[in-house]
Amino acid sequence: MEQALYHPEFGYYTAPRVRVGRAGDYYTNVSVGPVYGQLLASQLLEMWNVLDRPDRFTIVEQGAENGQLASDILSALLDESPKASECIRYVIVEPLLRNQRQQRAILENNRSLLMRVTWCNDLTDLQPITGAFISNELIDAMPVRIVEYRDGGWAELFVGLAGDEFRFVPAKIVAPELSKVVSRIPLPPVAPYRTEVNLAAAKWVRTVSSKLERGFVLTVDYGYTRDEFYKPERTEGTLSCYSRHRRFYNPFDRPGEIDITAHVDFTSLAEDAEEAGLKIAGYTDQHHFMIGAAESRLLALEQSVAFSRLNPTHSKFLRSYQTLMHPGNMGMVFKYLLLTKGLECCPKLSGFKFAADPWASLESRARSLNQRSFGISHIHD
Repeated sequence: MEQALYHPEFGYYTAPRVRVGRAGDYYTNVSVGPVYGQLLASQLLEMWNVLDRPDRFTIVEQGAENGQLASDILSALLDESPKASECIRYVIVEPLLRNQRQQRAILENNRSLLMRVTWCNDLTDLQPITGAFISNELIDAMPVRIVEYRDGGWAELFVGLAGDEFRFVPAKIVAPELSKVVSRIPLPPVAPYRTEVNLAAAKWVRTVSSKLERGFVLTVDYGYTRDEFYKPERTEGTLSCYSRHRRFYNPFDRPGEIDITAHVDFTSLAEDAEEAGLKIAGYTDQHHFMIGAAESRLLALEQSVAFSRLNPTHSKFLRSYQTLMHPGNMGMVFKYLLLTKGLECCPKLSGFKFAADPWASLESRARSLNQRSFGISHIHD
């Protein structure tokens, strides 16, 4: 999967192609318009205030694609709080020069944005910061390991050849880190049962924690809690492929030309984050996040309507907002996990105003480690 997605010459994410939007393979929240970036900017502004308005507030984005989200966030911060924007420094973690050039081209449309942005090739190159790490659909694009339960035990699936075709080949699990994660997986009532383990996500959150002196981590992605992730009927796991907005399940079909992705196990990610020294401050779905994050804007729009001042800009905001928060569209697909470090206490950000206690949603750690049966809950595949 790592070769298919990130090979320097032939990888899906490294070769020049349109991936996002109507001409690409899939849509993201950023595709809907600037509203998503505007609402994230409001959360970042709240974070800056919680940290007592530091003179230097660094925002680090990884997986920035073409740079549009960075442009939307910085534009909104400039409009909403010129004072805060003077303290903002924006770092894009991007190893590919081609992508850096594309991101720079987007930001060059506004020189006041570009002057606040720097690039680094890898998280390890970053100096520790006070501020926030943000990511949008980053973790689902990390290479995963596939494991399968059969004949009373777990095996790892490797890739072999049958003639001139790829195939999965089961083998004994020998990596200690993989064995540790597999021990957390509830034993399935049916076999064979296939699922994924994202070791790269655990490594990523440890690195992020080491680079965050004080502040926040906000990650947005599609995924489930552990109970949902390992439901009995999910016998083939969550690994999916996308091409031209069509979903299919054979990762060996045109490798390097298709997107290969897996849902995020947010319970495991939260446990890994806590082990890395981060605190779990919030977890919710996009529907509830959008209601809280946009509440003040919606109240202002209601007043505008009352006084017959709803203009085309307001109408466009509402259309985009409805797409983002609608439960039948994007609202229940994406989840928001908020982590903190170096804070004595953290007032609830508006985006998590209507969220339950995060561990109550993710399930308690004791239950996570000891449970060996599956919960029953609705899924949104």
